[in-house]
Amino acid sequence: MVITRSQSMPILDADTPIFLTYFAEGAANVVFKIGSKRGIPRYDDYGEQGTTTEDGVPRIDVRLKGKLLRLRKDLASVAPVLESHQHFEDHIQPLFPADALVEQLLCKISPAFVAKCNGLLRQDENFGEDDILGRPMKRRGVYLAEDEPYATLVTDMRYDKQHASTEFKPKWLLQSPSAPAGSKRCRTCALRAMRYAKGIETPSTSSLAYDFCPLTLVSDDRSVLSTSIAGTLQRVRGAPLDIPDLESQLLPYFHRLPLLRTLRDHQAKKDPKGIFEADPSSPDFMTAMTIRDCTFFLKIPNRKDGGDARIEARLGDLDLKTSDGNKAEYWRETEEQLINE
Repeated sequence: MVITRSQSMPILDADTPIFLTYFAEGAANVVFKIGSKRGIPRYDDYGEQGTTTEDGVPRIDVRLKGKLLRLRKDLASVAPVLESHQHFEDHIQPLFPADALVEQLLCKISPAFVAKCNGLLRQDENFGEDDILGRPMKRRGVYLAEDEPYATLVTDMRYDKQHASTEFKPKWLLQSPSAPAGSKRCRTCALRAMRYAKGIETPSTSSLAYDFCPLTLVSDDRSVLSTSIAGTLQRVRGAPLDIPDLESQLLPYFHRLPLLRTLRDHQAKKDPKGIFEADPSSPDFMTAMTIRDCTFFLKIPNRKDGGDARIEARLGDLDLKTSDGNKAEYWRETEEQLINE
């Protein structure tokens, strides 16, 4: 991707007038909430970058409104942001409707800004893991790449006054092409069982901790589909909701929602042969691995207070999964373990 001067983007430096709060992180990125230094933003706190409010306070670039900031970790296995964003535009966006994806907007960042964010991460490591401000223990000691000149702004899919929210990783929505005939478990369920048996993960630490098979998400049988819907509601956050009523809302919604079936179909098309026969460096295989590790975000209106608000579903966390950093070997070894155990 060639960035020209005509392609204006937000610029974040150490003195940019925003207040950042640690929100979450995965293996590749850390996500921060963006707020006003006032605490609660006023109506005129957002505007054109470089302008000030009536009382002289520097405005927050309006393009940051309703967004979260995602920054890349300093790991050899994580692709540079520009490369990942190019892959997103070229290989992911064409697969799905625009309103089915979490929006990604590039922004420029300075080394001083990244250093400031790393300072926040180190500060959060002073708190216990169970503290609301504490950084998860397994993520500590790894920080952001201070030589990375770009970050991404992503749609904020958190709950608000009108919505509750939930999220989960659908993972592999069909059996692995490498699985032996007659396998009793799907690839995701087999991996979850293996990790639990070996003590690598527990239900409280695993991204696969939901208690339903992901294949049920794309079932045409409503009774099967209802088990996965009940599982997604275990992690609902936000406004109190009438759960029985919510289940009755979500069942027909999921039954007619094409998004997860589309995701399944692209997983099948992009990797029809499996890791033992595929070229791990091919764009199609990297796309397959990317969409096997995305997150499904769901915002659910509170019917009592939400007015005309609608259920909103989007796919996010679509960072490029490359075979760099011995990832291809890891994928093969994992597949071999699942087959042999």
